Amino acid sequence: MLKLTNKYKWLACITLAMALLFASCSVRGQEDNKPPSTPVLTIKEVRSNCVSLVWSESYDDSGIDEYRLYRNGDILAYVDDTEYDDYDVTPGKQYEYYVVAYDKAGNRSSKSVRQTVKIDDASETVEPVQTDDVIDLNKLAKSTVRLYILDDDFICIGTGSGTIMNEQGYILTNFHCVGDDYGLYNSEGYVAIALTDDVRVQSQPQYFAQYRGGNMELDLAVVQIVEDINGNKVYPGDLKLIPARIGNSDDLNIGDEINILGYPGVGGETITFTAGKVSGFVDMDYDNEVDWIKTDAIVNHGNSGGTAINGKGEMIGVPTLKRIGYDSDIMFYLKPINQAIDVLEEAYAQSGLPELPRRNDPYENGYADGVIDIYGYIVDAYTFEPIEGAVFLILKEGITYQEFSLNAQDSMILTYGLADEDGFFYCPDVPVGGSYAVIVGAEGYAPIFENDAIVVGSDETEDWNLGYIYLEAY
Repeated sequence: MLKLTNKYKWLACITLAMALLFASCSVRGQEDNKPPSTPVLTIKEVRSNCVSLVWSESYDDSGIDEYRLYRNGDILAYVDDTEYDDYDVTPGKQYEYYVVAYDKAGNRSSKSVRQTVKIDDASETVEPVQTDDVIDLNKLAKSTVRLYILDDDFICIGTGSGTIMNEQGYILTNFHCVGDDYGLYNSEGYVAIALTDDVRVQSQPQYFAQYRGGNMELDLAVVQIVEDINGNKVYPGDLKLIPARIGNSDDLNIGDEINILGYPGVGGETITFTAGKVSGFVDMDYDNEVDWIKTDAIVNHGNSGGTAINGKGEMIGVPTLKRIGYDSDIMFYLKPINQAIDVLEEAYAQSGLPELPRRNDPYENGYADGVIDIYGYIVDAYTFEPIEGAVFLILKEGITYQEFSLNAQDSMILTYGLADEDGFFYCPDVPVGGSYAVIVGAEGYAPIFENDAIVVGSDETEDWNLGYIYLEAY
């Protein structure tokens, strides 16, 4: 097993870095430094004399103080509610809106996705999203499932989304919802599935699905429903599943309608619908094939693997990630459905259980009496990308993070780990029988501070794998 030599060699540098992190975040005692969640802005209605806007409620531990609504880059209104009617509009002109939430501690959320409207000269109502009779969103929602990520102990370690592709219970999702570079999270390839029976009802796990194939580079995977939640074998054909209709992602153009269904973490336990437009395309390897579809339709953590449909109700992409720029601008990315065709066909062709990608985690065994090693992975909460250089710092027993933030000293630090290019960190020599405060941070991300975050029993002998630790970008 790899051991860190001269483990205090870089403590001065780490302390300085953390001190700067505290300073930038204004951490003082129990002050609230966590920004509220980003509101989701929607254009409810457009008339010749008014634009009606609504947005989702932001969440914050200390409560929301106000929302600031911007129009064309300037503050339009300070709002206590989650809706606003803008009557100061002129027919024939175009307006761009976004909203920002402020909590009671003065922390500011990221900007919502911008919504652009043009005021028509006509007096009749103009709907911002097409409502073609072909699209029945309640029916389409039944093709989208919630996916529960399981470890080998069948403990839920995260959630995602998926799309039913045929009546045999095959479900398309992102590979990062079932595994990572080291293999599958559950060595037998199991995930739990909740079908969408009613868009108003909270989803609950109903079935187990098992891995049937995937492509890590494309971040696509296929699972199949095989058992109910009690372990009884099921025949998917008896479940009367409603598969998605597959479209042609190559037919998309900039400005085309995009509708997204999934289960983002900020949306609670019920399915969430967002809408937007095709913002552009990305060809990463310059082979004249689209690798990503850019969109302004919201794709949040938990939406991964869900359903992206066009104006005809056809599935044209898989919501996969979002990226946040230095000025808090956001762009969302879909995997084109055309890239998934080969992955699906290979999964359908499997006879029996395919060869499963086995996990190959380093440092799986304990090594000495009295101490254990603690390790895990630090990743972006929205993209699941590793955060190289992130710090996982464990303070000595009895030292709180508040004490450390006020007077950071090397002597307060028990051990620490720096995340490598895979996001992997490793903290050696944590004494058993102790309770420790933890600080996790990285440049450009909201830090995590928690006292008694790690409580190691006196009888512990094996190293701890903390799994994935998620940091949210500012």
